[in-house]
Amino acid sequence: MLRLSRSPLVRAAALGLTLAVPTATPRAQDSRVIRVPSAALGETRVVHLHLPEGYGMAKRRYPVVVLLDGQVKAFNDITVASAGYELTGAQHPIAMPSQIVVAVEQGDRSDDLVRREDAFLRFLTDELLPKVDKDFRTAPFRTLIGHSLGGRFALGAMCRAGAAFPAVIAISPSLPDSLLDATVQCARRETSTAPRWLVVSAGTLETRSLANADRLLAALAPVRPATWRITRVDAPGLDHTGAPLITIPMGLRAVFSDSLWRLPAPFADSLAKRVGDADAVLEHGVATRDRAFQVPRGTSLGTTPDEQALAVRAWLGNRNGERAVASARGYNNRFPEVMHGYTLLIDAYDAAGNQAEARRAIESAISNANRVPWFDETQKARFVLQMRKALAERTPR
Repeated sequence: MLRLSRSPLVRAAALGLTLAVPTATPRAQDSRVIRVPSAALGETRVVHLHLPEGYGMAKRRYPVVVLLDGQVKAFNDITVASAGYELTGAQHPIAMPSQIVVAVEQGDRSDDLVRREDAFLRFLTDELLPKVDKDFRTAPFRTLIGHSLGGRFALGAMCRAGAAFPAVIAISPSLPDSLLDATVQCARRETSTAPRWLVVSAGTLETRSLANADRLLAALAPVRPATWRITRVDAPGLDHTGAPLITIPMGLRAVFSDSLWRLPAPFADSLAKRVGDADAVLEHGVATRDRAFQVPRGTSLGTTPDEQALAVRAWLGNRNGERAVASARGYNNRFPEVMHGYTLLIDAYDAAGNQAEARRAIESAISNANRVPWFDETQKARFVLQMRKALAERTPR
């Protein structure tokens, strides 16, 4: 998300801008259909894959959302919109990154989700996800979303493949007694200290599903492990078909609103107070968060643009222009699609007294403004205008 820095250069650019510019919009820039041969299923399965807007220019890695019933256009659309609307920063109550959406088509749902659910789960965990991880820039965090029988399957996957799906959104789940008992036993046996998220919902107009959700949450209440974060999402006035339309965005919000996603407080405080080597503090903070999530060795959830900006601002606050430049260049290298990085780089060159490079940074900002996704074209026009004015002011006469 772009948020203009507080420097004299860009403070004027912020005037009149009431919204920050996301690095991704609620639209998928790159949607494609892939066909995945499956030994587990004995067939080739059709999958709709939606990449975040700006993916082609970006270098970052993205969490993955696996959506069941991917043949349903409404489910696809709402999931892509929810996963693509990046809300980061202190002025928002959540910090949800853009995500890659993997929507799996299903023909005979009862076959996939009940009769051969073990084979379908193997397809997801052993065939589909490794292919997605190999072919695309994924981060080590996945959310599984299922509706009705898909919600039933997702609950089962939460216990049988918890490492593959740390977050599960079960919408209007079909809940036989056997699955209820298995879920309770799973909670009782939990030994992992990695955080897990479970979101359960049902529309108020679907009596049976609503009762199922109440039964599940009541059964889990006395046995829920400390590491499980269980959320109920209300879907007032909605029936069985409509419940996903509110649960998908609110479910993802419930997962990513958790404070665990933020930089651990000691490191964020050190950056805010400009204590220590800012880049090293950020690196250690990200590593600490990775350990809390127990991400696989050699992988990382990575830093966010806002967190990277904290390090640059710390160097600027300490009047260390040289380190500010290095940190801002690191920001640009990691997030070339985020315009805020260019404004920080301009500030850093100012602090270092390098006007020639500051002008080049402004020129880069103007050039790249047409390459990155903007939520509001008016903001884009205002930003470019302010950058042109700044460049004119800095051009020797």
